[in-house]
Amino acid sequence: MITIIGAGKVGGSAALCSAIKQLDDQILLLDIAEGLPQGEAMDLNHLLSEQGIDVEIKGSNNYEDMKGSDIVVVVAGAGRKPGMTRMDLLKINAGVVKDVVGNIKKYADNSLIIPVTNPLDPMAYITFKTSGFEKNRVFGMGGMLDLSRFKQFIHEATNSPRKEIDAIVIGEHGENMLPLTRLAQISGKPLPTILSQEKLDEIFTLTKSVAAEVIKLK
Repeated sequence: MITIIGAGKVGGSAALCSAIKQLDDQILLLDIAEGLPQGEAMDLNHLLSEQGIDVEIKGSNNYEDMKGSDIVVVVAGAGRKPGMTRMDLLKINAGVVKDVVGNIKKYADNSLIIPVTNPLDPMAYITFKTSGFEKNRVFGMGGMLDLSRFKQFIHEATNSPRKEIDAIVIGEHGENMLPLTRLAQISGKPLPTILSQEKLDEIFTLTKSVAAEVIKLK
């Protein structure tokens, strides 16, 4: 079973993607807001039925229901508002994550944990320290989101098929991330041989800053 703690937009999207990819046949949406995870699960199950996907999504407000989870995705916590950095959320979300991880340790102590809550890197560390789990059981996912944005900007700049783009982003999920433009490739061809340095610099900057624009628009 996959448990997703936090049934807001990100949690709901994570549940839907997991179900469509059939990563498990049972997905639990868990949230402290009564009715929210149940309603989200109901809505998503309607879609899965139309698509003929045999995955069951359940909603709950009870941490005990995540017993037996193989993977727990932690999305709970406050989200960024326009003008905020990820680090502005550190104090408030640290307490949330500590509480959530305490319950994971109590009810799903054999699981793998994927922290998603911002600021991602500090939250991953707090998850690791609070859980007492081995380091290979806690996976911060920030680099995957940054990489997806990096690859999208490469796609937009070159009109290349997304599946032909190979790239990497290192560093934190924040101001100090490093999209490595010099190592990016399209169909095996180095990106610096395709785009000008000016365009590479633009993609580098966009990858680092686009989250603020997304938040502002949404």
